[in-house]
Amino acid sequence: MKTRNSRRGFTLIELLVVIAIIAILIALLLPAVQQAREAARRSQCKNNLKQLGLAIHNYHDTNGVFPQGQYRIQGGSGWWGHGIGVSLLPYVDQAPVFNQWNFSYDYLENSVSNNLDLARTKIPVFLCPSDRDFAGAEAGMNYVGSAGSTVNIWNDSTNGLISPRSRVGFRDAIDGLSNTLLFSEILKGDNTQGGVSDSDIVRLGSSPGFADPNFPTQGELDSAGATCDAVDPTGEPAWSRCGANWAAPYPYQSLFSAAATPNWKHRSCAWGGSFGRCADRNGIFVARSRHTGGVHAGMGDGSVRFISENLDLTTWQRLGARNDGQPVGEF
Repeated sequence: MKTRNSRRGFTLIELLVVIAIIAILIALLLPAVQQAREAARRSQCKNNLKQLGLAIHNYHDTNGVFPQGQYRIQGGSGWWGHGIGVSLLPYVDQAPVFNQWNFSYDYLENSVSNNLDLARTKIPVFLCPSDRDFAGAEAGMNYVGSAGSTVNIWNDSTNGLISPRSRVGFRDAIDGLSNTLLFSEILKGDNTQGGVSDSDIVRLGSSPGFADPNFPTQGELDSAGATCDAVDPTGEPAWSRCGANWAAPYPYQSLFSAAATPNWKHRSCAWGGSFGRCADRNGIFVARSRHTGGVHAGMGDGSVRFISENLDLTTWQRLGARNDGQPVGEF
């Protein structure tokens, strides 16, 4: 009597169970993979800031001062010129770009010089891998100099290590280089007026008012933030172009301030007339990143710290000011 060999396959229910198990495993593994990738990006971001800190120290060794946030051009527009990124090119292995730069013209000039084309060169050390690319022809910039704790960031003299237009050096860091901010992160804009993103900046017609613009209080910042959040940004030509260009010499292209804590919950904002570029005026220009919980900051001594977005406002402002004479405390 012959026996029949029978092969039993998966039933539909068993197949669905297997698929469900695989889906659950993928769902469990995906966050871990994403976290590992973000950890690698954060490590690269931190390394970028360490390189920039070394570059600025080498610049200081050569020139006796820190680079400025803006260099105006003789006979130029008066408010264009070029920013800190151009000054650092020879110190971040970009000497070929630096050697082609025509310092007699603004960074946007492209008829006599080719500065604009050069400014569209992507410089990896200027870009945080956790942030999106700038949506446009510009190369982008994620790391900017600390103008101090002031909202009057566009004045010739500020209380940070990187002044818009004044010469500041080691000798001016009365509070100590290890206790003073040098660089931190900003977000690149989305280059679109279609809605308000976390990288945008809005404009107020006039300053909200601060008893001491160098050290605005929490109450003053909360009030200003609510006003900034209520602004209708329609019609401004440049409010989504922050972090667009490493050669640009403006706040949120070359500078930030420690007036408000990192990743401030309100919109960043400036005040005065219509924007020319993002943004050549005073305002609240906050350190921001896409890292969870805070931002990387390069200190004056070249070290890099991850600063919590929950840091006490007074501590953050004291880190921004180079010469307030107050103890910093733990951070």
